[in-house]
Amino acid sequence: MSQSGDDPAELPGEIVLSTAGETVTVTVAGTIDVRLVLALRKVLHEATSLAPDTLRLHLLISVDGAELLARVVRETQGRFQASWRRFLVAASDPAVVRLLAGARVEAVFQPGLSAG
Repeated sequence: MSQSGDDPAELPGEIVLSTAGETVTVTVAGTIDVRLVLALRKVLHEATSLAPDTLRLHLLISVDGAELLARVVRETQGRFQASWRRFLVAASDPAVVRLLAGARVEAVFQPGLSAG
């Protein structure tokens, strides 16, 4: 059982972009609100313009946040698949993976994800 403050989904929302070779990783953690979704859309667009071979999206969020992000993630996944590049989505919460699957987003459960 995690103590209050240990769950990344309870922290203020943040987006972190990192690059390694031909891979761009975008990590979204904390509480998701409309402002953060709009910022994520912009960050994913910028990440796409870097033309990486692989774009990874790591979600350390609650299922409530996933509902807000689903459309943006689905649109990005479609653009990457259309250009024959890899877009990988991983979430630290299995409920987020299930919600995204219902929104037609391919995602995997990865319990070891961390914000740092």
